[in-house]
Amino acid sequence: RSETCRKAVSGLLQAMGREALGCQSFVLSFIVLLLIIMVLLAPSCYSSYVLPRTNFWQELRDHKVYILLIASLSINGLGTSCWNNADRWLSINGWGPQEIAVIKLTQAGLLIVCLFAMFFSLHYMSVWGPWAMRDLVCFLPPGSLLYTLAFWELGNLHYRSYLFVAMVTFALIIDTARFAAFFTAILTTLANKWYALTGVFAGFAVMKACEAVSPFVVHLITMPWGMSPIYSGSVENSPETHLPTLQLATLLAAWPLALLSYLVQMMAWKYFNKEVLTYKGHGNLMPDGTKGWAASETAFVSSRVISGLRRMDSGALVEESDLGSSYSTESDSDDPHD
Repeated sequence: RSETCRKAVSGLLQAMGREALGCQSFVLSFIVLLLIIMVLLAPSCYSSYVLPRTNFWQELRDHKVYILLIASLSINGLGTSCWNNADRWLSINGWGPQEIAVIKLTQAGLLIVCLFAMFFSLHYMSVWGPWAMRDLVCFLPPGSLLYTLAFWELGNLHYRSYLFVAMVTFALIIDTARFAAFFTAILTTLANKWYALTGVFAGFAVMKACEAVSPFVVHLITMPWGMSPIYSGSVENSPETHLPTLQLATLLAAWPLALLSYLVQMMAWKYFNKEVLTYKGHGNLMPDGTKGWAASETAFVSSRVISGLRRMDSGALVEESDLGSSYSTESDSDDPHD
């Protein structure tokens, strides 16, 4: 929800024109901070001015899902300077500033509707377990793949292509949904609110640091091919303006990082259920992994057995219960022959 609101506010501010661009960063940061506080709430120790020991860094190696997801976002962020240029690409495709503002406003509205429907469905499916969240987080590809593919096809599409606008919009929805799902999973797998606060802000700082060095990284990646998505090969200290060169350089720089990010993301699938279940407690185990009772154990029952029991006639269940009560009464009688 926080990411949905952040993207929507970003689209609205950009649609308002250049006057709002100066305060855009401040407004977005304020909205994100406000929503984080509203979602996480303030732990009770705030009222007593006591900061508890979280041991987050000492236990960081145990949070493999957190490490892999942050690594995936950071790797993909290394290429953000070459693939996160939808406004420039729309301008190249022939759309004017006012039309781009309308497109951004429409994207913001679609983003709210699509993400609300997606996460509402995800919440409904998560009643049966964390598998829906796990599969969405681990198998939803980065939006940068579709962004760069759309830009690669830009030269072959018609002038002011509606298909290109649709592809960019779809890529935006995928990328935002992936970002929101990642941080939802991180908040779920971390052990408590203090872990969440520390982990989210630390991970966000790593991501932004990777995005800050993105221009240098993508330039180095494409140097062996004698081109760059950042600097022009013919005019010194100028951006690349030759469309075919820019398309190819963007593809060469973004796709290796996006595919590596996707691979790291899928590696979290192995640890996801274990960390979620350990955090919430399951079966006879407490949230810290210890047994709730000394002689207890967990038995796994097939869903097919449970479905069969649900389909049984209620009268048969009542009859079985009555037979059990009768047997219990007879066994408790004083007759020595029983």
